[in-house]
Amino acid sequence: MKIKYTILLILLSVGACKQKQKNMDITKPPITESNKEKITGENSLQHQLKAIKRYSEEPLYYIYVNHAQCFFQVLINDVPIFRYFEDGEIMSPIILNNYISKSGQQTITYRLYPQTKRTYGEGFSALTKYTKFDVKLYKRNNADTANSFENQKLLLTHHAATKTDGKSFIGDGKDYYEYTFAFEAKVPYQLKGLEDSQDLTKLDQKELLKKTEIAYHYYWDIINKKNQDDYFRLGFTPGISQIISEYLDQDLIQKGRNDELLDFTEPTFKLEPLENYSMKLYGHGKIVCLEQTSDDLRLKKRWAIWGKYKTSEGETRVSFTKLYLHIPKGKDTFEII
Repeated sequence: MKIKYTILLILLSVGACKQKQKNMDITKPPITESNKEKITGENSLQHQLKAIKRYSEEPLYYIYVNHAQCFFQVLINDVPIFRYFEDGEIMSPIILNNYISKSGQQTITYRLYPQTKRTYGEGFSALTKYTKFDVKLYKRNNADTANSFENQKLLLTHHAATKTDGKSFIGDGKDYYEYTFAFEAKVPYQLKGLEDSQDLTKLDQKELLKKTEIAYHYYWDIINKKNQDDYFRLGFTPGISQIISEYLDQDLIQKGRNDELLDFTEPTFKLEPLENYSMKLYGHGKIVCLEQTSDDLRLKKRWAIWGKYKTSEGETRVSFTKLYLHIPKGKDTFEII
């Protein structure tokens, strides 16, 4: 069960172009998997439900942010988990567990960008002296369904640095600002993580880009051809990691499944061409992906595989597909992580 995101598309017009063709070695798929079971579109849900693990203590880590005059991204352990290029403030918590693989030190990184004009109000070409970014990190016991929020614990509070006057944001006038801080997490599970993944920074970057493009076109084609067996087989392992790390129950797993099936069952859904992207490395150089390069704030920093569909009310919506790839040590093909 990989994460899926859908958003309302308002007056978004992207010029269509022909899908680029790649010369692929079809005898050796560019994305493989290491599932112990034979996973298909039909049986994947049952195998996911078998992976449910519950504990008396289920520490769930999350942050609330208070920001002003900036857009932002949040990364946990150098993996993007949230982006915000919207008007107004975000009120909901940002869950961190999905990329916490085991107990120990974790890092939170935030990346700030100028709050350019979107739909109303004043826009800024750079971060300002009034830019603000405050973070509150909380922990609660997810197993305590009745009182978990009442008993949540504030672990730390962080304020973006200011200049010597104690008021002006330290990144005033810049078009980008980044900061990382650490915290200790204690979780009842231990996932594989990236310890056995190859360092992709040591590979020829042009060749890595070609390899990544081939993998993305391969995965794009799986969705385009409605091949549920390959889709759920390749994404099974990261789905299990999410189920375990976020303590998902049957209802939440089923909801995630329904979201994923939209790309296969919605008759109006159509993938957009795979274009206008750049290669990005995350996870301290062990994860590679393709991100959109569009300056349209509805697409900025989003995943390169996406499509549109119509709701029953006639609204156009967009579905984005996350595809983070790594190469396990001893292999020469990608796996999804």
